[in-house]
Amino acid sequence: MHTPDQLARMNADELRQFAAQLIREITDTRHELGSTRRELTDTRQDNTRKQLKIDQLTHEMAILKRWKFAARSEQLHGEQRHLFEETVEADLEAIGLELQALQQAEARTPVKDIPKRAALPASLPRTEIRHEPEHTTCACGCPMKRIGEDVAEKLDYTPGVFNVERHIRGKWVCTTCHTITQAPVPAQVIDKGIPTSGLLAQVLVAKFLDHLPLYRQEGIFERSGLAIPRSTLAQWVGACGVQLQPLVDALRTVLLDCKVLHADETPVAMLAPGKGKTHRAYVWTYGSSEHDSLKAVIYEFVESRSGSHARAFLEGWKGTLVCDDFSGYKALFAQGVTEAGCLAHARRKFHELWVSHKSALAEEALGLFRALYDVERLAGELDAEQRYRLRQLRSRPITETLRQWLVLHRQRASDGTAIAKAIDYSLNRWTALTRFLEDGAVPVDNNWIENRIRPIALGRSNWLFAGSLRGGQRAAAAMSLIQSAKLNGHDPYHYLKDVLGRLPTQPASRIEELLPHRWTLKTAH
Repeated sequence: MHTPDQLARMNADELRQFAAQLIREITDTRHELGSTRRELTDTRQDNTRKQLKIDQLTHEMAILKRWKFAARSEQLHGEQRHLFEETVEADLEAIGLELQALQQAEARTPVKDIPKRAALPASLPRTEIRHEPEHTTCACGCPMKRIGEDVAEKLDYTPGVFNVERHIRGKWVCTTCHTITQAPVPAQVIDKGIPTSGLLAQVLVAKFLDHLPLYRQEGIFERSGLAIPRSTLAQWVGACGVQLQPLVDALRTVLLDCKVLHADETPVAMLAPGKGKTHRAYVWTYGSSEHDSLKAVIYEFVESRSGSHARAFLEGWKGTLVCDDFSGYKALFAQGVTEAGCLAHARRKFHELWVSHKSALAEEALGLFRALYDVERLAGELDAEQRYRLRQLRSRPITETLRQWLVLHRQRASDGTAIAKAIDYSLNRWTALTRFLEDGAVPVDNNWIENRIRPIALGRSNWLFAGSLRGGQRAAAAMSLIQSAKLNGHDPYHYLKDVLGRLPTQPASRIEELLPHRWTLKTAH
């Protein structure tokens, strides 16, 4: 800073330069202050969001604990009671892990009081896995001496047989500088837990693919030589659900890169804890086209059939959506999504008429639909451009004939009759039903995604989604990965076993390597 005397000795040019310098410094200071204010604002907002999430999870955990121990839960009977207890245990474990992640940087992070785990039965077969340092020469140049070892036992399972993995980590010490070296503890999906990735994969596949509730798995494990409490199994399921969610999020991102998607929804029963009754929830299913090289399906468990769920899932996506005539999709089409109808739905209207009344008109319509599907069988192995040309040559004349037939017989049919309703459905949706003619990548119907819903229907009969909203979302996430693995020709057990083993050390930037369509088994693992 210049003194008054120094300023008095400056000529006009020097004063102008000094003034310009002051202006620049003031401007820079203002920018820095503005940046600091923005950073403080962002920090406060982030802290507020975190605290709101912590409060939300804490409240949810309190409710779950109250449901778990309250006498009113005794209103549940039989399988409902078992499934409710399993879901609560899994939800509590998942919420605990989420809270721990949010609070890990804070001083108030609660320390879990973990009871001492009972030793695994000595009768179980054991496999030793040794972990030693890569080098047994100290940094000072002297050889190290082995002075002991740490042993951790992990419970593994192959169908029908338990096995114990004994992880032995040798301790090495330098006799000169007394430096101790030991191989690091192998990373686990469940930190300090006893299950291997193979056992966790077995539990998940049995529950979400084979539809075996945990209380049934408890009995199966007991017959195999070790009774694992269903509460423990539920905690494992809850922990795995938290760990697998980033994979499902990544799969959704990849799916939304597709230009053509299928969508459908189906109702499921969800328990209302404390009431002993169920209410209707929904599983929305989204998948890539059967003609797409990407084979993926994602299930989303929500509390209603509101179209807002589809809009939220597909937010920002612009492409062709193959779906039925459910009104919940209509808002998407107003936002730039192209609608493609399901030819199978239109055909079904006439098939029902033929089955129930042996309608001759319905049989005529079915013949035209059959001709369209005959073309699609020929087009199945073609690429999009070849399929487009074949449809223009073979399918377009058939659709023109079908439309003329529909218009003619609608003029003759009385309003309100079954045949009139069947014809009206096709005519009212004609543009959407014939969208496949304009794009070879668009399928003719929604049957591909309807087939992906069949596991949900099987699960319904086995109480797959009974429990809570969080439990349903966890089941939907697991089934998304399991069914996508099957679509890509993978055995779900081997896929999940490998993924659960690699997840703890997989960089977030490379998470896509573990997605079903990109995954390859690492035999060295």
